[in-house]
Amino acid sequence: KQWYQRRVAITAGDHEFLKARFAHRVGERLPKFEKILTKPFLIGDKPCYVDFLMYEILDHLRCFLPEKFEGHENIKAYMARFEDLPNLKDWFQSDKYKEGNYINAPMAAWHGKE
Repeated sequence: KQWYQRRVAITAGDHEFLKARFAHRVGERLPKFEKILTKPFLIGDKPCYVDFLMYEILDHLRCFLPEKFEGHENIKAYMARFEDLPNLKDWFQSDKYKEGNYINAPMAAWHGKE
């Protein structure tokens, strides 16, 4: 579809079709991440700024499609190592993180619902 056709589908509320296609594409790409995430962090034993970006992407995907992460042990281990970093551990255990309000800020609504 052209960009304007996709935009019409989004604004017309065809969320289930779009979610199914998105879930399919995520399922195709996670095995690629699984192969990459074999070291403690992306480029070695210590995290760098790219690890923050990678974690954020994976975390958002895990929030919306947790079933896609089943069987991807390298991804789960990578995320667990990131969540266990001393300066971040408290954040990941906080209520604010667990509520999920950090994703797209509190003013964002999923499917237009508040």
